[in-house]
Amino acid sequence: MKNDDLLMQIMMLDFAVQDSALFIDTHPCDKEAMNYFNEAATRLKAAKKEYQKQGAYQNDYLSAPWPWVGDHKCGCTKNVCNTL
Repeated sequence: MKNDDLLMQIMMLDFAVQDSALFIDTHPCDKEAMNYFNEAATRLKAAKKEYQKQGAYQNDYLSAPWPWVGDHKCGCTKNVCNTL
């Protein structure tokens, strides 16, 4: 599955998990809703794992220098603030 398709599936499953969790809050004895929630949560976890396996879950910003590190005058990333 392509990254875009997988990301769309993750977003849909995430919505399903959150929405069913809200429903379960008001209907705690509804077994069908609980089964739906568990299935969606299981599928969401698997989809996120596959997405991560494909290398799409990389946070490059963690390895980049922080905005206040370097020759910046005020610590902001705007070009106007970083000129001499």
